[in-house]
Amino acid sequence: MKKYMLILFSYGGLKKINQHLEKKLQPKDKLLVRALMLEEVPKLFEHLISDVGFLGEQVVSDVEDSVVDIYQENAKDYLEEIAEMAAAKDFELDKKLIEEQELEKVKKELKASKLDGIFINFSDNEFVSNQGKEDELKNWLKKIKLPQDIFYDGEKKK
Repeated sequence: MKKYMLILFSYGGLKKINQHLEKKLQPKDKLLVRALMLEEVPKLFEHLISDVGFLGEQVVSDVEDSVVDIYQENAKDYLEEIAEMAAAKDFELDKKLIEEQELEKVKKELKASKLDGIFINFSDNEFVSNQGKEDELKNWLKKIKLPQDIFYDGEKKK
């Protein structure tokens, strides 16, 4: 039995992530899924809609809320999908939605969990990415000795 963790910063390219997981995971393996929840639009996106005078405050607020709602729905939908895959492939699943400020807890969990590998899906899309948090985790991951499969919106990093 092997134990892996999947950290989702992005919900793009999940079909490819699932294909990778299906190849890696064997019956009785365990997968910890930590799905990052977007609570507000990333700072880079705010600059695009910062001209409140032009768009109007309500429009800006509605756009921000819509982006967050879609992102959160994608996270929840994926967790349901991965649960179905776990049942079909007979691997154990531990899934959690996490908020960005809980990233320190995830780092501690990574250390304590005695993992056989980690999968991470980052995003190249500056509109749905908190690149500061992603960079923080990338730098931390360089310091640990753990097999890592890094993806960007489902595309495996070479």
